[in-house]
Parts: sequence; C-alpha cells; structure tokens
Amino acid sequence: MPTPPGEPGELFVPGRPAQGPQKLYITDSSGNVRRAVHVAPADGAAASSATRTDPGFFRNLVKGLNPLRQQTRTAMAMSGLGGAALALDVAATLNLGNPFLFYDRRELWKEMGSRLESGRSDIWFSYFQDVSPNWKGHAADLLGRRVRFNTTVLYEKLHGVTGEMSGAMHSQFKEVLEYDLSVFGLYAASAPILRTLAAMSAHPAGRVALISQVGVFASALGNLVKQFADIYMACEGDLNKVEQKLNDVRAAFFEEGDPARGRRDLTLTPAVADRAHIHDYWQPASEEPR
Repeated sequence: MPTPPGEPGELFVPGRPAQGPQKLYITDSSGNVRRAVHVAPADGAAASSATRTDPGFFRNLVKGLNPLRQQTRTAMAMSGLGGAALALDVAATLNLGNPFLFYDRRELWKEMGSRLESGRSDIWFSYFQDVSPNWKGHAADLLGRRVRFNTTVLYEKLHGVTGEMSGAMHSQFKEVLEYDLSVFGLYAASAPILRTLAAMSAHPAGRVALISQVGVFASALGNLVKQFADIYMACEGDLNKVEQKLNDVRAAFFEEGDPARGRRDLTLTPAVADRAHIHDYWQPASEEPR
C-alpha cells in the first residue's frame, strides 16, 4: 500500500498508537489510494461540542423565591412555631439545584455516544467495504479479528456507558426541575395566606388560624425534604448501574480489570507496517495463489 506523493513515508495502521491526528489510507487491490480516513484525537472531538448557555431559570427562581421566603419566615416567627418550621424551611430551600447543569451533562453524554457510534461505523464500513474485498493475508485476517472482536466490542461497551449516563442525567434534570417547581409553588401559594394571617394574629382567632396554617406549611416542607431524599437515592441507584458498566469497560481495557496492571495490548503487531516485509502480510485479493 504505497504512500501518496508528498506524504511522509509511513503506513498508518488502525490501533497503532500515535499522537495527534492520524490518517488511514484506503487502497484498492492495485495499490491505488482511493481515500484517506482522518481520525481525530479524543480531546479534539470533545472540544468540538457545542457550547450551551444557561437560560437563567434557576437564577430567576431564586430571585422570585427570596421575598416569598421572607414573608413566610416572618409569619412562622410570629406563630411561635418558628424553630422547627424555620429548620424545615432551610432544609427544603438548601436542596434547590440548577437543572441546567444536569441538562448540559445529558447533552454532553449524548454527543459522546454519537461520536463513538460514528467512529465505530467508520471503522466497520471501512474494513468491510475497502479492506476485506481487496486484501488477504495474515495482516488482513488479523485486522478483521481486531475489528470484529476487539474494536467493535470496546466501542459497544463505551457506547453503553454513554447511554446510561445520559439517561441518568436526564432523570436528574427532570427530578431537580420538578423539585424546584414544587418548592416555588408551595411558597407562592402559602406566602399570601401566611402574610394575611400574620396581620390578624393580634386577635386570638387570627393567632389560632396562623398557628394552624404554619403547621400545615411545615408539614408540606417536610414532604419536600422527603422528596429530595427520594431523588438522592434514585440518583445513587442510577450511578450504581453505570458503575457496573464501567467495571465491564475496565475489564475490557485493563489486565484483570485493574488499571494498576496496565492496559491490554489492543494494537496490531508493528510487523504489519514494516515496509521491508509488507508483501509477507498483505496480498491483493485478486492475486493468484502461488
């Protein structure tokens, strides 16, 4: 497989380690270069991700929530139940989160999954459309085994991780958004009522109504805290499933699944790129047997 004029005298082989962008030259059985496949490094692919801008939902929610909290806290203090209710108020609002952070990570994992599938398809079709029909010999057989049983399997395992992580981030995006809206909705509905009852608390009937309403509000805050705990445990469950898939990937990449033992040898033997013995490994498929 000759190198095109003007290109460095080197044969690029899939799986051979190299720094920076690489090229794989695809030739026909006559040795003519049909096309070149460009393989970008992983960090370059990551840098190509589109930048997403936070729409400011969380910032606006907190801005609108603060005056409502102040009104409810004043009413809770006037009711005489301020201590326990204020503690629940702090716990419920401290657990607010920015759902955009999970949305952004969901999209990032989706993009990584798309790039992995695209890379797997490029390798698969390049081999079975360009290499397999035109070349035979030890190197072609070895490359075919690598594509079938090493490269494709590893891509599939990595793609599975990206799918699990994207799904986990979507679940968290949904749960955090619903929690934020639940907190805001509770304060928006309760603040006017508590403010009105606080103004009437000088009258015994008004004070009884205020204490009763603060108790209902505190109970609702307690439910929100439990809701957050459920969200946290669901997140732990999702991440535990992803960890199991990562263990499978680790086992595929590292000796005995232990990074300390070093990576598995997933590259082709350097001999297939030795130009002095190229015909010992690569024979055109149309060549008559000797």
